[in-house]
Amino acid sequence: MLEILLGCKNTGCTFLVGGRNVNGTFKVLEDFDIPAELKDMFVPIPVEKFRVDISSTEIRKSQGLL
Repeated sequence: MLEILLGCKNTGCTFLVGGRNVNGTFKVLEDFDIPAELKDMFVPIPVEKFRVDISSTEIRKSQGLL
């Protein structure tokens, strides 16, 4: 995995990372141990710009899609 991600990094690839509820706890990029050589390719989206506490299933139900 590290080799593949380093290859992506060498092409200039970056990833925007939004937070996510994991077992009832909201986790953000800083909560994970990212290898030092990869840290700069992950860009956090600030919680206040991203967080919406509703599941995709709830959204689909509200739209009559389920």
